Amino acid sequence: MRQFALTMIGLLVAALQHASPARADDSALGTLITDPDKITGLMRGNTLQGVLQETGERWVEFYCDSGRSLYDFEQRISLGKWWLDKGQVCFAYDWSQYEHINCFQMYRKPDGSLTFAGKDPEEGLTLTFASAPPTPGDPFHLENRAATGCRLEPSV
Repeated sequence: MRQFALTMIGLLVAALQHASPARADDSALGTLITDPDKITGLMRGNTLQGVLQETGERWVEFYCDSGRSLYDFEQRISLGKWWLDKGQVCFAYDWSQYEHINCFQMYRKPDGSLTFAGKDPEEGLTLTFASAPPTPGDPFHLENRAATGCRLEPSV
């Protein structure tokens, strides 16, 4: 009898989820943004800063007009590149010779804060980067602290 009750509860939960799928604006992450112009407008020439929710580690990243990014994670600046693919933001960094690619869905809350949510393709780990609203420019001077700044390397 207990197994039957558990099975019925499972079926009921599945039916409710199917009957009323979650909408992007119902998400605790915010409203899903997939429009390339909106995503680019929130990133290009701006700095985002926040926390990797799974570890509590703080991060800062400046998104250059060139498609380069300068990522400060634990006081180490990584050179990266960013681009859009199928409504997601994708990133690759110099520490992997630009071969390890992570793509994230971008969400925005009414206060302007952003969340990037995705999974590491190699490890399958959930990655959730929460950010304060975009700050125009490079207030942390990451371009001056990085080896080549916003200039793309020939291999990128």
